[in-house]
Amino acid sequence: MSAQEITARIEQVKTYIQDCERRITKGEVIPLVGLDKNVEDICNDIGELPENEAAGMEEKLSGLIGALDKLVAAIRNFESETDGDEKDTD
Repeated sequence: MSAQEITARIEQVKTYIQDCERRITKGEVIPLVGLDKNVEDICNDIGELPENEAAGMEEKLSGLIGALDKLVAAIRNFESETDGDEKDTD
């Protein structure tokens, strides 16, 4: 896969992650099945690039990591807000 194709894939996955983060913030439950595999594939594809091209992906990968960090924060916030709703009240 070329650096240009990987860049497009990173942007696609990043946009998906940002959409999930917004929806989770609004209280939606979003299935994230396959997200980890997509990120793993991107990392593996970058690892197969020539060193100079792979080094050029650092900023794009940092943006993806930032989006993932925000998603994790939204999930944790959602979980903390819904913890009381899921406990038994016997």
